[in-house]
Amino acid sequence: MKISRLRLVHYRNYTDETVEFGDGIQLICGKNAQGKTNLLEAIYYCSTMRSHRTLQDQHLIQKEEASFLIDLSLQRGRQKEQLRVCVNEKGKNLFIHRNPILRVSDFIGEVNAVLFCPDDLQLFTASPKVRRRFIDIEISKLSRRYTQTLAMFQRLLRERNALLKQKEPDLVYLQVVTERMCACEMVILQQRHAFLNELFVFCQPFYSHFAQDDTSIGFEYHTVLDLDHLKDEQLLKEKYEKGLVRDQMSGQTNLGVHKDDVIFTIEGKNINSYASQGQKRTLLLSMKLAITAMIKEKLGEYPILLLDDVFSELDAHRCRQLMEVLPQDMQIFISSAQPIEQEMLAGKVADVFEVTDGTIQRRVLDE
Repeated sequence: MKISRLRLVHYRNYTDETVEFGDGIQLICGKNAQGKTNLLEAIYYCSTMRSHRTLQDQHLIQKEEASFLIDLSLQRGRQKEQLRVCVNEKGKNLFIHRNPILRVSDFIGEVNAVLFCPDDLQLFTASPKVRRRFIDIEISKLSRRYTQTLAMFQRLLRERNALLKQKEPDLVYLQVVTERMCACEMVILQQRHAFLNELFVFCQPFYSHFAQDDTSIGFEYHTVLDLDHLKDEQLLKEKYEKGLVRDQMSGQTNLGVHKDDVIFTIEGKNINSYASQGQKRTLLLSMKLAITAMIKEKLGEYPILLLDDVFSELDAHRCRQLMEVLPQDMQIFISSAQPIEQEMLAGKVADVFEVTDGTIQRRVLDE
């Protein structure tokens, strides 16, 4: 999978900019606050239908404009796709080959992009909601069923919470909604656990490559059911029944997969209390590379890898280790505010683009 052409109209600081990309490494260079991260963000938005920097789509629209547009030409083997995303205050308008896509869940996954950025380190220290979002986004790249099931669960959860806030809710209907939620949760929690298991199988070799030792990495998955009962839908229903009075008193659903959390570990210990910043950064980068390998194995093609300001996060030795392990046949966007020399790329060829105040121009890499 690769992006051959990208057009941004009124997106962040881009007024109307079109750029064509090649295979392999695409270096996005320029000073700070010129639009490098905005470019990577636009690609990531097409993959997940959300920004990694803001929850408000309105923040992505250029000042004093009413909407933004992203046109993207995607090549998958010999097949070409034309994707369009247009966002205004009323919502998203999505198109594939000029045909409107009515459900966001049917658009997610057309562009498969994996992002590494400095703010990702918050994954380990932030609230459980952030870690759930990370898991949900990454599984959605692998399973459309998961995306649709999660969307259904979230609608049912909102409906159940609305019923719980009523003074005299219809208890029969409340039970129907709860049972439908349980069916969704069976899919969600099983896929989350399976994803985490597989992620760390793929992740360990990458971590060992960077750390140059046999340090073990892992996770603890905390969910509504014990790990030995992840397929016990009846047990989940019983938990909801036992918690009904509490839910009615609080006016919200107090248990379920929307409360899940995952703790990442090094040598069996919580990464937050045990690991250094360097170990956390190495684990995070290893996880992102593991996800690209998982996508390749399951879908038959590499995703697009977005590395935002990665060279400032790693020392020279780690940078070279990273470049050595990156696959030749994966399209990789690397943004950098610092000068990039050919020797930093470990022999790999790169297309270079200079971003200046929302304009993009191709240039030659320094020797």
